[in-house]
Amino acid sequence: MRVIAISDLHIGVTVARDGFRHAIARFDRWLDRLEAQFDAIVLLGDVYQTDHAGWPGPRRAAAELRAVRRRLGALADRFDAPPFRFVHGNHDAIAAAELGAPTQLRVQVDDLAVWFEHGDRFDPVARRTPWLADAGTWSTGRMRAIGLRSMAEWLEGRDIAVKHARFGGAHGAYAAGAHAIAAREGVDVVVLGHTHVGEVLATGAAVYANTGSCSRARLEAVVVDGAARSVQRWTWRDADAAPTTTASLRVPP
Repeated sequence: MRVIAISDLHIGVTVARDGFRHAIARFDRWLDRLEAQFDAIVLLGDVYQTDHAGWPGPRRAAAELRAVRRRLGALADRFDAPPFRFVHGNHDAIAAAELGAPTQLRVQVDDLAVWFEHGDRFDPVARRTPWLADAGTWSTGRMRAIGLRSMAEWLEGRDIAVKHARFGGAHGAYAAGAHAIAAREGVDVVVLGHTHVGEVLATGAAVYANTGSCSRARLEAVVVDGAARSVQRWTWRDADAAPTTTASLRVPP
């Protein structure tokens, strides 16, 4: 059995407020290829950008979610059906109430027990100063809405780089969180998203992997192969190209 996880698409209500940047038809063709190769495709959160509205709150987030899904049409319907499994993130947390999306997902991939979770609860900034994280999201959303996409993306890029330098890697907060999950839940592999930086690392007897991001026209994923007992990070140059394996670890027996 083989399972692939992708996350952080950040599809917005309008093109101006969209962090996705893919042509829908081409992205659809890429998904066709994934469906032909994998038994399950896990959408690991922040698929929809529901917190860029001018006025925050759950009612507005629900309206944003409905608007994004109307914009996507058939693609949103596709995400709702097998082989897709949807775990919400922090930017589409309203999907828990609106779509019944879980926070975590445990999947048996042959002999491997695999835990999927967006991972935002391991973000030290979001955990310690949630008001600051929310203010940053609201601000970049407003920048996009008034046509300052380049500035918004520059600020988001700096935030990603600084956080990864401080909290990523084998000794960072996300690897530590994955290690705690593996120990508590007795799983072999923990796959997170959220950081927009892909990595595959050993954490004790388990493997921690981060999907990277499928926003800004990027294509990045984590592949769990049960028969090979391997966890790999894949990237694509574009939707029609063959994947490149950029990291790979075998799960210890």
